Amino acid sequence: MNKVLNLALGSALLVGAAVLAIPSSADAYALIGGKLQINQRDFRCSNDFSDPYANDNQTPHANWPGYQGANMSMWKAGSEWSSRNFGDGSGDGTQNSVGDGLANFNFFWNGEASNTGGTNDNIISHLNGSSGGVLAYCEMPHTDGWRIRFYESWSWDDNPGNTSSARMDLQGVATHELGHALGLDHSSNGSATMYYAASGNGVSSRSIESDDKNGVQAIYDPRDTAVLPTITSLAGSLAAGGTCTVTGTNFTATNNTVWLNSDVLNSNDSGGEPYKITGVSSSNGGTTLSFTVPSSGIESGAIHIQMDGAGQKSLSEGHPFDLAAGPPPTDSILLTVTDTTPNTGQNVTFDWSQAPAWATYELLYSFRATGSVINGQNFDIGAPHNLANSGTMGWDGTGSYTVRIPGKGAGRTVYLELRADDSTGTTFDSNMVTLNIN
Repeated sequence: MNKVLNLALGSALLVGAAVLAIPSSADAYALIGGKLQINQRDFRCSNDFSDPYANDNQTPHANWPGYQGANMSMWKAGSEWSSRNFGDGSGDGTQNSVGDGLANFNFFWNGEASNTGGTNDNIISHLNGSSGGVLAYCEMPHTDGWRIRFYESWSWDDNPGNTSSARMDLQGVATHELGHALGLDHSSNGSATMYYAASGNGVSSRSIESDDKNGVQAIYDPRDTAVLPTITSLAGSLAAGGTCTVTGTNFTATNNTVWLNSDVLNSNDSGGEPYKITGVSSSNGGTTLSFTVPSSGIESGAIHIQMDGAGQKSLSEGHPFDLAAGPPPTDSILLTVTDTTPNTGQNVTFDWSQAPAWATYELLYSFRATGSVINGQNFDIGAPHNLANSGTMGWDGTGSYTVRIPGKGAGRTVYLELRADDSTGTTFDSNMVTLNIN
């Protein structure tokens, strides 16, 4: 049995005007029957898409380490069904956060596969040719594994922002198909991601709606915040042989399991298995646990914590795990100013880009360029630091600040640098700009 996403009238999934003809219902989801057990939460992508737009996003993102292109799109699609935000939820320009399921359910992204695998190997891939208006389909039954195929005849796009109307959105269509994989049938609610008609080019399907959330909660029950583990931050070393400390909630005193991305790429079930570190104890009332980062067998991607037990409530949502990530490179943020020799009373504008998405920032100034260290990161400006502006980045890591040069600044040289802290507490810095005030 295949659950398909289709564009043609009379087929299983429609688009365009047909969407508007069906009124929304507050409770219109449908269930296939059955659910994915913990050992079927992993999924991978055989990234063999030939369309150049399917892999033209090659910009790394701190919330989705190790993968770009179609792989990142698939990862975000699965994470949208999570019990909580994946990491800080950033990295998608069409929604505020990624991770909205609010059920006792979390997919586990396990990286790239070497080929399409079999019908039960939990792999997403392309398929040559076409089938009428069908975009993609999920091979069922799902409880012992599934496979999702995208027809190559369509123009697929991995844009992390709004996809061109001339192309179909990989992430939105994958979100729909992964809804089938977890146990949802088509909904008759016209606003739902699981509606049987693709709306437009599929971008709107990236973010699941209330009906979709009700559906996944009907299968896996509403999220139990008193039991389901969660990860709030990582500290220590993420390098091989280092000690990583995970802070969160609801870890059991003993026998927790750390799930990491396996670097095995084969197409069999064994290649889909996460790399697991078993028998990990927690401390501080189940809020902290530490483990030694393996020296081989893993790659950058996701970390999940499974508490002692195998039930639906045992696996946490994911958090980014950037293997061997040391301190960020210095001057990784680009800071510019409209005039480096302004007059008093003149407005100058500072612009910045290439910062971590949704990071908190501080535009700092000093009258010294003697260097300093802030939260382990080397800065060009010296201490003491003064605050010119602060706030939170947008999804694209850019920002701007305009200020009028005060009269008391005449004849002075001022040095400015931007600090940005991402969701893990890691500090990034910009290049230094110098103002010689007239």
